[in-house]
Order: sequence, then C-alpha cells, then structure tokens
Amino acid sequence: MKSFPIKTLLFPALALLASIAAPARADILYATTYGTDMIDKFTSGGVTSVFYSRTRTSYPQGLAFDSAGILYEANSVNIAVESFNPSGVRSVFAFGGLDQPTGLAFDSAGNLYVTNQGSGTIAKFTPGGVGSVFASTGLTNPTGLAFDSAGNLYVGDVSNAGVSTISKFTPGGVGSVFASTGVDYPCELAFDRGGNLYVANRGNSTIEKFTASGIGSVFATTGLNGPVGLAFDSAGNLYAASQVIGTIEKFTPGGVGSVFASGLNFPQYLAFTDDAGVPLPLANGYPTPEPASAALLGLGALLLAGRRRQPALKR
Repeated sequence: MKSFPIKTLLFPALALLASIAAPARADILYATTYGTDMIDKFTSGGVTSVFYSRTRTSYPQGLAFDSAGILYEANSVNIAVESFNPSGVRSVFAFGGLDQPTGLAFDSAGNLYVTNQGSGTIAKFTPGGVGSVFASTGLTNPTGLAFDSAGNLYVGDVSNAGVSTISKFTPGGVGSVFASTGVDYPCELAFDRGGNLYVANRGNSTIEKFTASGIGSVFATTGLNGPVGLAFDSAGNLYAASQVIGTIEKFTPGGVGSVFASGLNFPQYLAFTDDAGVPLPLANGYPTPEPASAALLGLGALLLAGRRRQPALKR
C-alpha cells in the first residue's frame, strides 16, 4: 500500500473543515440589575431583553457560567446561589455555607467559588453542590473573584477601616496581598488574554489594570460612576457596569470608551456567552475550547492515527 506524507492528508482536510465550519458567533452579555431584581440580556448590538425576572426583592449580584452554559447567580437576600438553564428555568444550586454571597468564579475543574461578604470568607462548591470553606484568613468584605491561568484566585476586599486590597490565593488556599495601591472599594475582577488583571474601583470610579507582577495603572475613567461589573467579550473589549448612572460602558483594548447600554436600574455584575449559549473562554482556560477548535484537533488526531496504521513501504 502506498504511503502519503501526513501533510498531504492533513492540510487539505483542515482547510476543508475550516471552510465549512460554523460562522463566527455573536456575543451575548448578561447583567444583574440590583434595582429591578432581574437578569438582563444584551445582544452584541445592545438590544436588551429580560432573561429572568422576580416578583419579590432578591438583590441579585455575581454571575458566572459553567462549561455547559448554565448561568449561576449570587443572591444576597435569599442567601443562595441559584442556577439558570439557557431557557431561564431557575433552580437552587447552594443554600448552606453562604452569608451575603456576592462574587462568583469557576476554576478549571468546574468548582464554583463564592465570596461571602457577611462572614468574610470564600466558599468552594463542587459541581455536585458540596460546599466547604476555601479561605477565611485576611478577608473582611470580599467582593469580586477571578482566576489566573495558573489557577490562583484573586479577590477584591475592603477592611472595616476602609483599606482596599486585592488578595491572591494559591490553589491550596494560601493567601497573600497582590495589590494595595490603585484600589478603592474593588468590585468585580477580570483577566485579559495577556494575563493582566482589571479591577472595577467603585470608590473612585476607575478601572485599574495590573500586570502579572502587580504593577498598576489607570485603564479607564471616562463614563464611569460607581463601576461594579466587568467582563471581556471575544474581541478583547472590556465591559463595565456603572451602577450609579445605570449604564454599561464598552472599552476597546486601548481604553477608548463608549456607552453600550443605558437606562438600567443599578446594574451590577456581568457575564458573557455566545449566541449558541457557549460561555466565552476566560483567561484561566475555562470553559473548554470552542467546538470548531475541538473538531479541528480531533480531525488532526484521527488523521495521525490513520497514518500510523498504514503499513511501511517494503524496501
């Protein structure tokens, strides 16, 4: 049997698959609105709809998607973490071990981390909902959470004396202070693809940017008034929810801002999926690669396996 070079088989196949791959998906933004007790949904063009609405006060805050496209929400009045399927059907994911839950973040194994402002702790829940205390030392009023690519967890915190910090916890729960300057009542945190950490400073209405080594600089001030939520879209634009003036601002990677949405009632935390309900990849590598990328990798592996099964040419 004649053997062909692997590139003869692989490259045309990859090119063909790329040519028939699904078109690029549009980003969909979700936001909790403290004043209306709703979760709002926005198309990439800023068209607003209600994803979930309540009939009683709940004060929804943190949002995070798991790899299956299930949306999780920290509910500070019900003292629970609730989940929503893509159709908006609600269920309670966790109830015990919470005290004024605020920020949410998933690690690469699918465990959910929750900041408890009431008790000054971070709770950890397995995918099955089993809870434990991940961290309690050095925290007073923890707010937003974000993981870096190495699995370290970063959290914004404000002491009772009004001192604001960003703490860093190893996967084993060992904590240290990552930043104490350039931080003023930090709320949500977000990493870009370059490993830089962005912090919404509600106290001085700025967004601070920190390098991986902790060097800080002001990324944005325009259009911000009491920013809380942060999230990146698939193009690397940063979205920030300004609760005081009821807007969501959009910032290019270079820091140029514009109004994405307005007329909101105390917008809080933000999270993105695409229009197929697939969560956007985060800086920590979670969720998993998009289906088109996985298909390309799978095809490559299949062709390589086929190449290895071919008998060697007789000399």
